[in-house]
Parts: sequence; structure tokens; C-alpha cells
Amino acid sequence: MGKGGSDENMAAWLLGVNTLKIQPFNLPALGPHDVRVRMKAVGICGSDVHYLKTMRCADFVVKEPMVIGHECAGIIEEVGSEVRHWFLEIV
Repeated sequence: MGKGGSDENMAAWLLGVNTLKIQPFNLPALGPHDVRVRMKAVGICGSDVHYLKTMRCADFVVKEPMVIGHECAGIIEEVGSEVRHWFLEIV
């Protein structure tokens, strides 16, 4: 993976009720306090199903396209210049 936000990645974008589209997005530039994790696995949970079926979960209402899936595991791949406590490890 390169640096500077030019890499293409795939994500499940929620576009509307029962409407998901797998499409690319560019990574943002890594800031000095950021940690970049290469995802190895991502799952969905009950809140993601609520978003998919109703475009809301509790008080949060989806008003624009949103990436779903936040149950994940990955490997730290890159750290910002000010990061001192995370290194290349499985998280």
C-alpha cells in the first residue's frame, strides 16, 4: 500500500433501504497521530441490519451514503510520525 491517499479500497456502501453497493474509495492521507489498519475481515452486526432495513438505528438517521461494517480485524500497516505506542501488529 502506498502513502498519500491514492490507494483504492473496496467497501459496502449503504445507499438506501435494502440497497448496498460494493464500490471503491480512496484512503485519506495519514496524519501525524493516525494509525492505518489493513482490514483482514469485516462483519456486520445488528445495528448494520437496522441501517440496511430502515436507514436508521436508535437516534441516528442515515442521510447520505455510509460504509457499513464495523466488526473488524486487521494489521497495523502504517503509523503517523507522532505515534509512539502502536506498531505493526495484529489488532
